[in-house]
Amino acid sequence: MELGLYQTQSMKLVMTQELRQAITILQYPTLELSQFLHQQAMENPLIDLQEKQPVDVKSERTSTTESDQDSWFYDEDNDFNPVNFIKSEDDSLQLHLLEQLAWVELTDEDKAIAEYMIYCLDENGYLDCSLGCLQEELDVPIEKIEIILKRIQQLEPIGVGARSLSECLMLQLKATDCDKPVVEEIIKHHLDAFADKKFSYLSKTLNITMKDLKEVEDFIRSLNPRPCSGFEKDRPEWVEPEFFIEQDKLGDLYVRMNEELVPEVSLNERYFRILKQHGEAKSYLENQLQKFEWLKRSLDQRRQTLQNLGEYLLQAQRAFFENGYEALRPMTLKEVAMQIDVHESTISRAVKNKTIQTPKGTIPLKSLFTSKLDKTNQMEDTSSAQVKIQIQRMVDAEPKHKPLSDQKIANSLKEEGIDISRRTVAKYREELRIPSSSKRKSIVV
Repeated sequence: MELGLYQTQSMKLVMTQELRQAITILQYPTLELSQFLHQQAMENPLIDLQEKQPVDVKSERTSTTESDQDSWFYDEDNDFNPVNFIKSEDDSLQLHLLEQLAWVELTDEDKAIAEYMIYCLDENGYLDCSLGCLQEELDVPIEKIEIILKRIQQLEPIGVGARSLSECLMLQLKATDCDKPVVEEIIKHHLDAFADKKFSYLSKTLNITMKDLKEVEDFIRSLNPRPCSGFEKDRPEWVEPEFFIEQDKLGDLYVRMNEELVPEVSLNERYFRILKQHGEAKSYLENQLQKFEWLKRSLDQRRQTLQNLGEYLLQAQRAFFENGYEALRPMTLKEVAMQIDVHESTISRAVKNKTIQTPKGTIPLKSLFTSKLDKTNQMEDTSSAQVKIQIQRMVDAEPKHKPLSDQKIANSLKEEGIDISRRTVAKYREELRIPSSSKRKSIVV
């Protein structure tokens, strides 16, 4: 091996500071972009931000916002009320339980233990740690913990503080006037068989008729396995769509970018002249001016890319915007990138974390991208979303005593011209969170 100096040529991509900034800005949703620009204005005295005029919400209301499902955003005078978006802290599960605990007769020490245990509950109301773990953490006898847990389990909603699904259902059962011992027997000892719809096994093992078992099934299914699921700790996030698909007076659709919340960026001429008069600030001035120019170019590129993207989405998915998911055609990032003459990764970044408001509701941009099933001419315009809708319809219409298997669904789809395998049906069914046919079976008497 000989040591020496050698000159070689190579090609590699250099990620410049300007390119990194352009990529970052493209990925920002509207609200985050506005925050980013305000931060840049604080760091760079040459950046001047001019807020745009607020949009007249009444005049901007389209057929989407006039729907019944969005009427709660407006008060009785039909004025937009942002307070309606705010979630009350009273909806906190812990606060709800602590308010009830204040009326329970407990010593100060026991009440402190109960409060600690309440904060150990998960979002569904189940105790998220073992009694042994609580004993070690609190250094109190496990008998005391068991007593306090029983007091917590007496609070509303019924089922809170359970350590298992079986215990949760039993707490709810005891709060009813059900006088069927077989219900308690199933919940305590045969819950897995019940969940797996092994009705013949249960009928034979418990020595009851299918008619009686049907009544038991209806009762158990009326109980709530997640009694506290209605309590959410997090406040809802304000979603600002990147695009609006709206209708003009003639009923034709058009796309509009959401730029009202993004301030206009301009050069602060006054500050620029002041700094220019001081020679010692020349280097600093040139650096900040360069950053301002980079920012302007990045914003212009973002605006142009998103404008092209929005116009193509309207053109390619017009049927979807008019008729819903049944008309969603296959569309990939690569296809869009080729149509608007950018790299596929640029489209990926442009779509990331962004939404679009349509006459059918506000949806993530990425939901408009769906793959083709295969390359045959017969299924060229069939998307996976359309097939999922078909599967959901078949399951909704199937006989409850004899649900359709994945193979039967695949055969039915084939008769409609959609040739997919049983495994693909199973994959789509799981994505739709539809149980297998054995678990969809119901007793029919």
